[in-house]
Amino acid sequence: MKYKMVVSDLDGTLLNSNHKLSQYTIDIIKKISEKGIKFVIATGRHYKDARYFFNQIETGKYLISGNGSFVHNELGEVISRKSISKELTKKLLELKVQEGTSTSIYIGGEWFTNLMVPDYIEFHKESKFTPKVCSLENFKDKKVEKIFFIHKNREVIEKLEKQLYELGLDKELNIATSQPTCLELMDKSVNKGEALKNLLEYEKISAEEVIAFGDALNDKEMLELVGKGVIMGNGDKKLQNLLPNCEIIGTSDEESEGKFLEKIYK
Repeated sequence: MKYKMVVSDLDGTLLNSNHKLSQYTIDIIKKISEKGIKFVIATGRHYKDARYFFNQIETGKYLISGNGSFVHNELGEVISRKSISKELTKKLLELKVQEGTSTSIYIGGEWFTNLMVPDYIEFHKESKFTPKVCSLENFKDKKVEKIFFIHKNREVIEKLEKQLYELGLDKELNIATSQPTCLELMDKSVNKGEALKNLLEYEKISAEEVIAFGDALNDKEMLELVGKGVIMGNGDKKLQNLLPNCEIIGTSDEESEGKFLEKIYK
């Protein structure tokens, strides 16, 4: 089957380990776009951050950001937006977290954090989109699109995740990890798969006519939904075990997604 839509995660999937998009991959995406294939980015990154790579591609159709909190079209128009309630925002920002934990929020077009960490510079050196460092006290009565916690020790993040489940917050939130040291929280209805499902209804394309690429647990719902799910060779082993029907290809450093697309659309 020649799929009508291609959906791709960014970090660890479309981007290499230096968080860069190769010219080869850009050229392949342009070639399949010329054949009428709709290319969609689906990422946990902020819209402004991900837009940098979307603009590099030039022929992308939609951009799903914040793990599904936002969907924009190629013109930058908002197709959908979902937020965490004020009550939940307050509860999450009042959690007792271990010293050295960076707490961040996405709200509208901005990114705020209480603590700058090296990952923010490393991950975003291409787009140069970095957070504003400030107290998060003033955001406790705000709806936000995403809250996430980063700590260099993955055990701290695992402990925090366990705490959220013990508090029953998994009933009100989608709790996901994009990296072992990063815990991401969105409204319960928000994930890449749900955002893609709504987008497919909008485009009148069936899920069977879509191929998706991912590498982390926040890609799970998206990969389950589509006709063909593809996991990167560098992907999370938990994801590979959870989705045994997905094909596993080479790594992001080997431009494996581009090579796979070139092969199936030749």
